[in-house]
Amino acid sequence: MPSYKINLNIMPIPSVLDPQGEAIENSLKNSSNPSASGFRVGKKITFTVRASNKRKCKEIVKDLCQKLLVNEVIEEYSFEIYDEKN
Repeated sequence: MPSYKINLNIMPIPSVLDPQGEAIENSLKNSSNPSASGFRVGKKITFTVRASNKRKCKEIVKDLCQKLLVNEVIEEYSFEIYDEKN
């Protein structure tokens, strides 16, 4: 059965307060280079899925996200699927 590498990116939805992003922005305001702004801090999770094909792999990843990995009330997510090289 083929293996697929998954890169999952999880970010807080725009309406949710992001204290880590705010801390970065506040630190930059006090530095000599305050030209960057709008920081949002998220998570990146990488893992491997064994599935019969990419379509099945996508179903598995979505199921994992909805049931375990992502709190869809305050987070949004996207993912990429790559063929894993043996």
